[in-house]
Amino acid sequence: MTPAESRARVLGFLRARRTPLAVVEDEDERSARLLETGSGKALSLRWEALAHVEERTTREHPQPYLVLVFQDGRQLALADVGFAFAPATHNSGALPELPQTLCFRDFATLTQGVSALVGQEGRAPEAVRGLLAAIALVDGARASGFEVGNEERILEGLLARLEERGGGSLAT
Repeated sequence: MTPAESRARVLGFLRARRTPLAVVEDEDERSARLLETGSGKALSLRWEALAHVEERTTREHPQPYLVLVFQDGRQLALADVGFAFAPATHNSGALPELPQTLCFRDFATLTQGVSALVGQEGRAPEAVRGLLAAIALVDGARASGFEVGNEERILEGLLARLEERGGGSLAT
C-alpha cells in the first residue's frame, strides 16, 4: 500500500464516520496527528509507516472500524470509541476475561472501579484483578505508540492505596 493510499483511506474514514478522533495533517501531507478528543491522547502518524489500512466490521462490533498495520508490526484501530488496541499482558500475566481490544475509555472505567473496590472491605482480590487489567491496557497502549505517563501515575496511586489497605500482592 502506498503512502497516498494509506492517507486517502484514513482521512476518508475519519471524514465519513462519527468518531471522537480529530486529524490535523501536516502541510507536506506526509504525516498527520490524530487526536482523541475524550482522552486527549494523540498519535503522530507518518503515512509511509503504514503497511496496510483496512476497514472492518465483526459480529461483536458491527460499527465499521479502520485497522492500521504499521511497517514495524504494531496495530491499532480507529473506531467509534476512538483509538482501540490490544492489551499487552507481559507485566500483568494472562487475564482470560480481558477482551481482545481496549480503549482509553476502558482505562477510566477500570480505574474508577478499582478505586471504589479499594475502599471496600474484602474486595481486594477484585481490585487486584481490575488493576492487572488496567496494567495490561496501559502496556498495550504503550506498545501501540501512545505516551502513557499519566496513566502510569494513576496506577501507581491505586497500587499504593491497595497496599495501604493490606491488599496483598499483585500475584494472583
